[in-house]
This record gives sequence, C-alpha cells and structure tokens, in this order.
Amino acid sequence: MAFYNDNVGKRILELLSFPIMERCSELNMLFDICNLRELQELFPTIVNSVFGIGTGGLGWGLRATTKENSPQCFEMLYNFFAPMGPMFRLCYRLLNDAIKFELSLEHLPHKLVELIHSGQYSIFYADLVNIDPFRRQVTSLSLNAFDYYILNFVIHATLPLHKMYPAALQVHNERLKTVYFFLTAEYLCNFLPSRPDAMVMPSNICPSVKAPQPMPVQQLQPKRSPKYLKIPQPNPGLYGSGANNMSQINQRNTEASPRAHAWRTESVLHFFIDTWLRYDVDEARDLPSSEFIRVVRILIKQTHSFANSANLDQTVMATLRKIAQPMMKPRIYPFIKSIIGRWPLDSSMSVVLELWLSYIQPWRYTFEWQNNSGAHIEVPINSRFDAFISDNIVIYTQIFVHILPRFERLDYTSLRNVVMLHRLVKVFSQSTLPMKLCHAEKSYAGNTISFVDSPRKHSTFLSSTSSSVEWDGSFYHEDLYTPMFGTAIKSEIEQFIKTVYISRMYVAQEINAIRREQKERRNSLGFFRKLFTHLFVDMSPTELKLQEINKIPDILDLAVRSLCNMFYVDLPNISIDQLEPVVGQSFQKSLNFSIYDSSDYLDISRVSPMQMMNNLAHMRNTIDPAKIPIQSHECTVLVRMLHQISCILNEKFGEHFNNYWSRRNIVGKIWHQLLYPPMTAQWFDKPRVRLHVSGVSELCEEELPARLCLRFLASYRTLALIILTMLIGYIFWGSSITGIIALFFISVAYVLIMAIIS
Repeated sequence: MAFYNDNVGKRILELLSFPIMERCSELNMLFDICNLRELQELFPTIVNSVFGIGTGGLGWGLRATTKENSPQCFEMLYNFFAPMGPMFRLCYRLLNDAIKFELSLEHLPHKLVELIHSGQYSIFYADLVNIDPFRRQVTSLSLNAFDYYILNFVIHATLPLHKMYPAALQVHNERLKTVYFFLTAEYLCNFLPSRPDAMVMPSNICPSVKAPQPMPVQQLQPKRSPKYLKIPQPNPGLYGSGANNMSQINQRNTEASPRAHAWRTESVLHFFIDTWLRYDVDEARDLPSSEFIRVVRILIKQTHSFANSANLDQTVMATLRKIAQPMMKPRIYPFIKSIIGRWPLDSSMSVVLELWLSYIQPWRYTFEWQNNSGAHIEVPINSRFDAFISDNIVIYTQIFVHILPRFERLDYTSLRNVVMLHRLVKVFSQSTLPMKLCHAEKSYAGNTISFVDSPRKHSTFLSSTSSSVEWDGSFYHEDLYTPMFGTAIKSEIEQFIKTVYISRMYVAQEINAIRREQKERRNSLGFFRKLFTHLFVDMSPTELKLQEINKIPDILDLAVRSLCNMFYVDLPNISIDQLEPVVGQSFQKSLNFSIYDSSDYLDISRVSPMQMMNNLAHMRNTIDPAKIPIQSHECTVLVRMLHQISCILNEKFGEHFNNYWSRRNIVGKIWHQLLYPPMTAQWFDKPRVRLHVSGVSELCEEELPARLCLRFLASYRTLALIILTMLIGYIFWGSSITGIIALFFISVAYVLIMAIIS
C-alpha cells in the first residue's frame, strides 16, 4: 500500500508537465486517493506549478486561455478550479490546525509587504505572521491550504504577463475574457454572497480552522517609521479580568464569531482588497494589464453588493458586511488616481473609467436597483447612501478634477471617445447626485480647507489648523484639494463644453457632406445599376463610417446639456459660419507641419486638435478589404469559411487572375468586376513581446495582386436574396433550384452590363 501511495505522489509530479486535458482529468482522480501526508508535501509544488511561480508566471495558462483560442482547455480549467472543483477539494482535505504552509514575504506585492512590516495591518493578519525573534521582523505568513491557494491566486493577477507572453498580450489588447476572469467572478460571488440568506459553498467545512477573535473595524492611520514592530492586539476590555470571564467569552466567540462560521469570506475579503488595491502604480513600474483592471472592477462591484445587504443579514456574516466598504476606502483613491494619470489616452481608457464609476455608485448593487434595471427606470439614490458619498467625497470630486484635463485632450469625432464622455456625464448627472456632491463638498471644505483659487492650478490649500484633514491615510496635508464646484473648475468646464460643442458641429458637417456625396452618387446611377448595386454590393467604408458617426451629435448634445445643468453654465453660442474660415486656414497650415522636432523625435504636442481632425478627415484605408474585421451585417462562420476558400483559389490560380486582370479587351473588363484590384497594403507592426517600450512601431507594406474574394456571399443581405429567389422559384416553377439558376443568370447579366459600361 505504501508503495502504491509513493507511485501516486510520483505520478502527480509527472502530470504537472503533461498537456492540460490529460493533466486535469487524471489529477481529479489522484487527489482523492493520495494520502494526506503526501498531499501536504506536494501541495506547495502543485500551487507553484498552477501559477508559474519560479518559471516565469504563466503556469497553467489561467490568464492566457480563452473560449476563443482554446474552448476545450477553457472548460477543463474552469471546472478544475471552480469552487466545487478538484482544486478546492484538495484544499479542504488539507484543512487542519496542524497543517500550515509558509509563504515568504518576497512573493507578496511591495505595498502589502510595507503594510505588514509597518505593523499597521488589521487584526486578521495577527495570527498569520511569523516573526523572527532576533530581528523583530515579520519574515513570512503561515497559512492554511485554502488561504495559501487564494493568496497565490490573487497575487497571480498582479504579474505583467502581457509584457512577456503573446497570448496574454492578445488578452490585454482585445480585452478577451480568460479563465482567470471567470474564476475571479465565481470566487467573489461564492465567498462574498450578495443575498443575506446565501450560504458559502460547500457549507460542511470545519469551522475550527481559525481561532475566533473579535473583529473591530480597523481604521488605518498615516504611515510612520516605527522603531519597534507593532503587533495588533484585541481590545482587552472585551475579555474582563478573571479566568472565568475569559472562558465564558471564548465560548460565546466560538459559537457566534464570524471567524468560526465565515472565515473563508474573511480571508477572501482581506486578501483580494489588501493585495489588489495596494498595487504599486508609480513611474518606476509597469502598468497593469487591462484584465487586472477588469477583475478589480469585479471585486469592487461584488464588495458593494456584499456590503449593501448588511442591514438585511441577521447572521454572523453581518459583521464582515459592515467592514467591507471601509476596507476599500483607504486605498481606492491613490490606486485610481495613479492609474488614471499614467493610462494611455486611447479607447482602453474606458476600462479604468468604468472601474472608478463602479466604485462611486454603490446604489447600483442593491436588490432595488437590480429589480428595476431591466425596465430602464432611473431609481433615485437612496438617502442611506448619503453617508457613503460624504465619506468618499474626495474620490468623487478629486478624481473628476484629475480626469477632466485628460478628457479635454480626446478627439470627439471618434465614437469610442464620445461613449466615454457619455458614461462620465451620465453618472454624475443622475438623479440628485450633483446636489448631494455639492452639499458634501461644502461640508468637507468647511471643516478642513480654505478656498484659494488660482488661474490654472485652481487648487485650494488645506487649512493648517485642522487636525482631521487626512482622508484615512490617503489624503495628506501636503495634498491640494480642488473644489469640483468652484469657480476655477466652472471656467474650465465652460471651455470644455465649447470644445465638445465645436466637435459636435464638425461631425454634423461631415455627416451632411457624406450624405450629399451619397445622394449625388445615387443620382448619377441609372435605374438598373442602382438596383443591382443595392442588391449585390455590400456597405462601403463611407456608409459604415456614416452609420457610426451618425450617433455622435445626439450623444454630444445630451452631454453638453447635462454639463450645463450640473455646473449652471449657459450653452455656447457658436455658429458653423464662424468656424469655416478657421478650418481653411488650419488645413493650409497642416500641409506643412511636422510632428517631429529638430532632433527628429516624435513630439505629439506639436499636433493641434484642428490638425488632427483634418488629418483624420483625409485618411484613406490602406488595408486589404478582405481582412477588415467582421461586421455586424455578416455571418461570422461564413466569412471565415469563404476566406479560407478564397485563399486556396488565389494560391492555386493567382497567376491566371493577374493575366486576366491585365487584359485590355472585354474579358479583362469582366474580370475587373469579379476581382479585387491590386493594391499596397500598409499597417503598423505590433511586436508580440516588448522588452523595451519605445513607443515606435514599424510601418509594414505588402504588394497585393488582383485576387478573388467571396466574402460578399457571407452578408445577410446576400443570404436573404438567395432564400428569396429559392422561394420564388418554388412558388412559380415548383423548384427552388430554378430560382437559384435564375439568380445566377441575372448575376451574369449584371456583370456583363457593368463590364460594357465601364
């Protein structure tokens, strides 16, 4: 039997290098039959393998596997690591007071290590830290199997894998949802349940893993440099003075302590918040991936939902619900502010924006809101959230002030940028929020700051006489508070509204120009050519652009009116006639400007918004039309299949296609109607691995010959036409094939007519 168990342990180690499908399938069985002693020895090795600790960080590919790139591996990994899956069964088998696993502080994020060394951590860590008695320093954490796995899972999100692995870079660029993303949502929903009557599954877990302790709300203080290590102690007043009182209270704590019945929830809450919201985003470190921002948003949303049920929860978990939001508060302001200040000013900025907007709207994560959100009814903000708004006023106002200059630099002729502005304005203009923010800011300002507006910095200096100005350790005396509803921000909003209004006028002018051009082009066509073009020719790039930018004026109108109402600003009085001469002059200048300085370095500041708009207006597509992204009017499966068929035909008959295209007779004109013309495709190369981010991409070119493209057959309009002709053939001639044959001859006639008149 011992020999058999030894073979099981060796087999588990061998499986760690096997393919994912075989590895997960066999480990599922071996975890149940391996003895406890050997599992205890193998557990750290298994966890290190899962998260790639010591091997580069990729591990089993939780942050690189998606449904799109590997659906089978995705399902296998998700089921293996689910809360009721084999990995958690292994963790629960190893739950025992005597079984602990050491995690060195070297593996923890920098800010979390600083927190532990400073002694300012919450009482949760008091029985986890291991202290070197000689150096009087915390050297490691002593964790049970569940905590060991969860903490390593949380740390895994902080690794910059998108800088090292192509698959993770694709997830970062295209915002795909990985196994890690779905597991994060599953863990948080399971261990931080929203419903007060929900149970953490599985429910039959031994409650004696962690000693019961009182759990007061720990208010973090500003950092100091302590001479001695500070070890948090429970409040001695809770225990009385005698041994009998101590035993009685210990017995009550064992029966009712949240640590005895909800210790997994407590661990998940502390590890996720303390690790992720203390992510160090300074100039010397890499920015996190977009996936990290998205999973932090899941944490914030679920924590709000978990905390909002505190008044309905009559169980021992109510204590944890009450401290959930105060735990986030000290770190969320510096975390969001530092990320917004460094994040690239492109469409990915919406990920960071939504993170902030999720935190400042806790009322969205209540049962009342969820019940009414499907009916598109705007639910007024409940008065019970007034305290949250007052306590977090800095996060509302100072992040808004901080992000406003970044929004001023966006190009609002782009729909993605317009949608970001719409989201920002929609949140701040909802219901009674502006009035609540104004009152909260006046109360905060009256107690802590004195107003001194400056022309550009529009800063207000903190009062030196106030002793309570620190915003829970994240807003200090040396910081400057800028009133959101002050005169300086109001004047900046006025200029911003003018910029947005001008962009709206330019977009409206461009829409009218495109419509006039389309109308003139349609009027120049004959009846039959217009009919065949409508039936067979897909939407042109100009029509697609019109379809997109057609939404912009209405969205910008709503944004401008909402901003005017929020800050009591009048609508700008600008006519397009005043702008047209400026456009002409600016266009002449844009023909001779350079975005490089005298040293040939790229200098984006040399490009004015007007020059950028003119350049965008005169840009032309330089990519192969056959390779543009799949559009909403196309069938995805058919596009991919027809692309493969087209590639095979072009590879086999490419020379013949070129010869036919070059002919000057009627045959050449016919092939001009069937083939895509030769072109030079251009694109900027995006290296998969960037060891040194220089901001420079290489312009690549490829000469494309005349080629066949069957993609037009994948449009829903073409498919509808084919079905219609089959139906007509069946009704009038009793055969659907007859309708297809008739459509074929009509198409041939159309090609011949177009070749003759061309």
